[in-house]
Amino acid sequence: MAANTDPIFIGSIIGKITELSDTTETVVFAGDATESTRVDVLAVSTDDTADKDLIILFHDGTASRTAALVNVPLSSGNTNAIASVNVLGSSMLAAQIMTDASGNTFLNLPPGWSIRAQEAAAPSTGKKMWVFARGGKY
Repeated sequence: MAANTDPIFIGSIIGKITELSDTTETVVFAGDATESTRVDVLAVSTDDTADKDLIILFHDGTASRTAALVNVPLSSGNTNAIASVNVLGSSMLAAQIMTDASGNTFLNLPPGWSIRAQEAAAPSTGKKMWVFARGGKY
């Protein structure tokens, strides 16, 4: 019998919603300290009335490095006219993304790594972004 090459998640799924309201670098998904982690969902929504850019960074436990700059259209995910932004589907992050046999995009993080994000410029007064991340150990 052939070996299973698809990730098998054990324990609980990791999920987090992070609110961003300024240009501070913030952890949006923390991978496991000792095992690799697969990220299946990384989506962004905003209530801002202007298009904004979101900086996605990989943190290796010591330093952060910019992975992509993703455009977030005004009111993405905050109205039925504009969907939230699928960061894993963004061409700006394409070099780091993998696709399984079913066409699902995902990202593997080495042990101890995390994904961080920050708004590229200050949001409009009183406006925010929300980053939803979900994945698990394998």
